Amino acid sequence: MTDQFNCRACPVRSTRSGAEVTTGAAISTPVPFGSPLREQLLEAVCDTCWQEWMQMQIKIINELALNLGDARSHEILEAHARDFLGLSDGAESGTDFAKIGERPPEETEH
Repeated sequence: MTDQFNCRACPVRSTRSGAEVTTGAAISTPVPFGSPLREQLLEAVCDTCWQEWMQMQIKIINELALNLGDARSHEILEAHARDFLGLSDGAESGTDFAKIGERPPEETEH
């Protein structure tokens, strides 16, 4: 898929890193998430933001010691992907920290 579209994740990336908001090409690599998240990603995230997520995903897997053979670990990783890529609806965070058993970042920072 090479259609151009307005990426929903670019404004989040811009806020996080100061990167420019872009209209980019669709994701060009396989998306390892199941439906409905896969469809959301393919419709709303550009390849630049997806590649940034792929790098962050490695850090999250290692930091949280996620076992990708475990369904619970997949839920946690999906929640972090939604948060990182700005795929939540409304003003709330994409990560339901209570559901995945974590404290929100603002509660854990010193």
